[in-house]
Amino acid sequence: MYVSVPFYFHPAFSGYDFGANHPFRGERFASFMLALETRFPKAYARLDVRTPEAADERTLELAHTRAYIRRVKALEKRRGFLSLDTQLLPGSVDAARLIVGASVAAAEAALERGLAIGFGGLHHAGPDYGEGFCIFNDVAVAAGALLGRGLERIMILDTDAHQGNGTMDIFYSDPRVLFISLHQDPRTLYPGRGFAGDIGNGAGAGFTVNMPMPPLSVGSLYDEAMREIVMPLIDEFEPEFIIRNGGSDPLYTDVLTNLGLDLDSLSALIRSVAGEANRRKIPLLDLFLSGYGPYVTEGWLAIVRGILDLDMRLEIPENRIMISGEKLERMTLDLRKTIDQLKGHLGPYWEVF
Repeated sequence: MYVSVPFYFHPAFSGYDFGANHPFRGERFASFMLALETRFPKAYARLDVRTPEAADERTLELAHTRAYIRRVKALEKRRGFLSLDTQLLPGSVDAARLIVGASVAAAEAALERGLAIGFGGLHHAGPDYGEGFCIFNDVAVAAGALLGRGLERIMILDTDAHQGNGTMDIFYSDPRVLFISLHQDPRTLYPGRGFAGDIGNGAGAGFTVNMPMPPLSVGSLYDEAMREIVMPLIDEFEPEFIIRNGGSDPLYTDVLTNLGLDLDSLSALIRSVAGEANRRKIPLLDLFLSGYGPYVTEGWLAIVRGILDLDMRLEIPENRIMISGEKLERMTLDLRKTIDQLKGHLGPYWEVF
């Protein structure tokens, strides 16, 4: 059991905000911290809350081109758009740099303590682009910082409902980083990337693993994907460090996605990763930031419950879409076909497949 877990938070994270009527508002960070402290003081007491510093340009260059960093600065001055859904409002870039700095500091803390937690997962920012509410890719920068410390085998497990196209692009040719993404079928959701055949190239061939999940996927389907794909890869790759990122958007209540996890299933997914890392003594950095709709905080609490393996009573007072046994059986068969296809693509590179 981890007694005191580093957790990185800064009040200025609130500046990571894309304006009224946008699904990503900056108050989510403080709202979560307040809910955790007031509703679950014992869980909050388990956290060593630390204040991060902003990442400098040299740190950002671990994942982004210098030209892109300059473009972000220029666009912010005129409230420009990185993409149709990502406008750079005053303060948003400074907040993004803080989030990146927090994830880098959390990675270093996890190396020392075995586990650290932070607000992060801006996985749609690539080497020279930003989109999908993501300005700088804190996941990739943190991994780059670990590589700079001499680590040679880093696993990134992205459980966000949306595929992590930016992280994938940054490490697509790098065999030191095993990038695994469990995401909603890209035929049905932004960014429309991350098919089973996308496995990396050059020296990195086989080190990108995309596991598309059927819409409405429930816990049993995630369990199967973890058992058939993720755990065998951990066995063979033997990572020196694991970064898991992804927020509450696999929940059935999320307004931008169409997956089917409930709070217990989300906690179980996170618990399986944290438990495996703890059992194998692999340092783990857990990052969450996504989620859309009225139950983001509840979903994030479910993630913390899973990381720390605590008993926290959580509830979403909203009926879920009921899936018939026949439909679940069809979904399971579809998932198994995708798993077989993925194993076929990865077989030349991994003995476990």
